[in-house]
Amino acid sequence: MPQQIYAKIKKSSKYYDQNSYAQGNTSRWGWPFLVNIISGGPTAYVVIGGPGGRYRLADVNLFIIDDDGIEMRIR
Repeated sequence: MPQQIYAKIKKSSKYYDQNSYAQGNTSRWGWPFLVNIISGGPTAYVVIGGPGGRYRLADVNLFIIDDDGIEMRIR
């Protein structure tokens, strides 16, 4: 079964403050928030989801969450 991918915005990102929107509205975005990765787009904003809608891979840490609820970071 495919894994769902989740994200948190890195502290080094100019979008970091958007984490608080996701944490404050988990019924809408979840925390970490669920994302999809697209390819072939015209920009580097290939991570789709969360409060900002689109992010660069450089802006986020990606995770899967195992059956026990433990976050496992994708490196």
